[in-house]
Amino acid sequence: MRLPAGVRDWLPHELARKRDVELVIRAVFGRWAYEEVQTPTFERFDVLEKGLGSELVEQAYRFSDRRATALALRPEMTTPIARLVSTRMREAPLPLRLSYVTPVYRYYDQPQEGRLRELTQGGVELIGSPGIDADAETLFMAIETLDEIGLRDALFDVNDASVVDGILDGVGLSAATALVAKAFMKERNIVALRSLEPKLVHFAMTRGGAEVLEFARRICRTAASIAALDRLALLLERAAALGYAGRVQVDFALLRDLEYYTGFIFEGYVPAVGFSLCGGGRYDGLLPRFGFDVPAVGWTAGVEQLLIALERRGKHVVRRRQRIDVLVSGSDVVAARERAAGNVVRFTSGELDEAALIADARAHHIPRVVVAAGGTVRELRVTPALDERLPVQTVAAKWDA
Repeated sequence: MRLPAGVRDWLPHELARKRDVELVIRAVFGRWAYEEVQTPTFERFDVLEKGLGSELVEQAYRFSDRRATALALRPEMTTPIARLVSTRMREAPLPLRLSYVTPVYRYYDQPQEGRLRELTQGGVELIGSPGIDADAETLFMAIETLDEIGLRDALFDVNDASVVDGILDGVGLSAATALVAKAFMKERNIVALRSLEPKLVHFAMTRGGAEVLEFARRICRTAASIAALDRLALLLERAAALGYAGRVQVDFALLRDLEYYTGFIFEGYVPAVGFSLCGGGRYDGLLPRFGFDVPAVGWTAGVEQLLIALERRGKHVVRRRQRIDVLVSGSDVVAARERAAGNVVRFTSGELDEAALIADARAHHIPRVVVAAGGTVRELRVTPALDERLPVQTVAAKWDA
């Protein structure tokens, strides 16, 4: 029997690794004072449609209930959180720092590695905080998260939508042609860009630091683009102060959802993986669509993509077994007392002899065996090479076995 395309099973050791990564993500979010929220797996489609760009609208799984209400599985979490904040948290003091680690669902025509139809996203939304401090917070939290997971070689590209607008204006493109150019830049379609405006090819192919910003200053003339260049320059300085100078660079061709992001944007990746691991930016236009006019910035990471990157970088690849502290044979009471003491217990009936119990313990890397029989309890310690049997103790009164 086959699964539908774009979904997968998680075996125990695979799920254990996934949960490890999710635990690290949640721990970092907590250290940055973000509080976790949860929204429904599916919502009214007309509500989601308010916040989704055309690409995500097309990728949404849609269906109807018995009353013919159009519904959809959430394809991302930012729009549901915008709905949540605008309806139930309007009176909460700003800024709000909210986080999530949860499944989302997207219909890809050709699902592939790192591009599943059911995927887990971990991310944050910083709502009600304008300016570079909030932008920097999201970027530095993303770097810290990937570092904590074990991807300390991850690189991060940053950009600002206002800079791109300034560059396109500076080379003399009309508003309509600028939209076409943005699409080509997002796709890194160098051939199309060269035929449209040769000057844009350099911007689409160049990554760098302060020197890249200085080159853009020769082109940009609008106040918004100049201010955005100043913000990027300050962001690079702050990144350098944290030791991230070699990992954060400007990429003017980095254009995420063109209908969504309004300013600062970034993506994180490792060279050995052909897709981004995390990304985000400023989306000041989203909350106003829900009647709550506040700025916002956020970022998200794909847990499955992070796991692939760890595997390819040769990290976190040992199959993790569940830790079991003790194998108890013959007594529910003894097993219950061991669990009450905080131990992970594997229980078996009293039918196995000592040799079979020792073999079972070794097969599952269990360091202790406790055998209850005849009103007494005996403990055997298990080593890979030999058995160290502790003296037989009569402990019926103590254990009430």
